[in-house]
Amino acid sequence: MRTGDAGATPTSWWRAHPVAVVAVSLVVTVVGFGVVRAVGVQQGVDRARTYWSEPRGETGGLLYVALGDSAAQGVGASSPDKGYVGLVAAHLREATGQPVQVVNLSVSGARVADVVEDQLPRLEGLDPDVVTVAIGGNDVRVYDDDRFAADVEELVDGLPPGTFVADVPYFMHGRWETDSAEAAGTIRRVAAAAGLVVVPLNDRLRDEGLRGMLTQTSGDLFHPNDAGYEIWAAAFWAEISRSPGLTG
Repeated sequence: MRTGDAGATPTSWWRAHPVAVVAVSLVVTVVGFGVVRAVGVQQGVDRARTYWSEPRGETGGLLYVALGDSAAQGVGASSPDKGYVGLVAAHLREATGQPVQVVNLSVSGARVADVVEDQLPRLEGLDPDVVTVAIGGNDVRVYDDDRFAADVEELVDGLPPGTFVADVPYFMHGRWETDSAEAAGTIRRVAAAAGLVVVPLNDRLRDEGLRGMLTQTSGDLFHPNDAGYEIWAAAFWAEISRSPGLTG
């Protein structure tokens, strides 16, 4: 609209430029969705951090310690205990008939190096019956294979015998699919060489394929939802349930 056009109004200009109206509407929608998504993710992170800030469950039985990132926190689930850590704890209670206390040392956004620096020191002094680790997803987002391999070596060196170590989750996103497969292979190789128990999470999630992406992902389009975390928990439990010292 030119200054001085007496007959022109904002309404008439928009009517005369329908393509511009559609473009602006799309931009507003995308920006708004991004803001809502970011707020929702942060709320989920805060809720999970608060929930796991203290031990959960009952003393006098098994001690389960979890290391990892936002997936171990249960971000994306309807409640933090519906993440894979909470589900694994429930499986342990049912299978053993014992009380289970969970100490969740994971931190949203953590990478392998963060677990080594911040979480492994907190594991010292504990005497856990079960330790699970799921880490590497955030490393894949900006992947450096040499650095990742070195970090994984350091991580594995600090884990107690019998730790259940998941390889990297499957990403159905272009180069991230290739990078996640390579990272998963690194974790499998290093953890197996150290005698730790490898949880083939990448293969398990790959088997879910497009269905998994469409039905097992939370509203932030990244973290699992309740159904997705059941797949994670099943992958861990398939290995944990084979441990005769736990389940007889």
